[in-house]
Amino acid sequence: MPQQIPGPLFFQQQGTSGRPMLFIHSTPDDHRLWLFQTAHFSARYQTIAVDLAGYGRSPVIREGVTVADQARACWDVVDRITPGGTIIQGNSLGAFVALHMAAQQPGRTLALILSGCGHLPTREMMVRWKERYSAEGIGLRELQILDHFSPAAQKTPLVQHYARMIVELNTNGTLESIIAMNQALSQPDPADLLRSITAPTLIISGTADRNHPAALELQKRIPNAEFASIDGAGHSCNFEAPWQFDQFCAAFLSQHDLG
Repeated sequence: MPQQIPGPLFFQQQGTSGRPMLFIHSTPDDHRLWLFQTAHFSARYQTIAVDLAGYGRSPVIREGVTVADQARACWDVVDRITPGGTIIQGNSLGAFVALHMAAQQPGRTLALILSGCGHLPTREMMVRWKERYSAEGIGLRELQILDHFSPAAQKTPLVQHYARMIVELNTNGTLESIIAMNQALSQPDPADLLRSITAPTLIISGTADRNHPAALELQKRIPNAEFASIDGAGHSCNFEAPWQFDQFCAAFLSQHDLG
């Protein structure tokens, strides 16, 4: 484990057979962002949803943590399930972690499914979130979770319930961890990260996500990456429109003989 992560990550596993499928959440969510996908795909896969270090029930991170550190900790989770490969799904922060996982162990990365992400050559947004959390405190977490949905979805009882459910698990260290991860995200990725990706890759983007144009740019920079969009969905499109999201995933995996 990286020194900045003092212990193994918490994860929940569903399904008893099939290929492993790892799910990595965005900030400031936790593994429950993927509750629809883990329930659905556990019929054919071993689904593994992790709490990244500093979130949910995983250990609080130490100063200086990087996205690559989170990726190594996620590989430690996979090692506890299988010595072989895994399909990796990641949203936003989770997508960046997934890319680092693929670069660290390309031979074990069977496929990548990325959402809520994009090619971000500058990272002012992460700096702003770090500054806002430092000034406003942990109460900002619920507002940011809601901000990940389209304006229409933010008003629904389901999304509001989800946001309240996540913040009930605020612990000592959650605020500091969110700030530390925004600091980590504000740092540019290695120049060759995207070019190094060899796994089949699908990018799914909601058209109401502010990162939607950047998602199209990301597709251009990952060799042979495929792209799908969900009309009207926001940053957390997997939760907002799981029926469409899962359909895109299933078709992609079947196309690459991973169904």
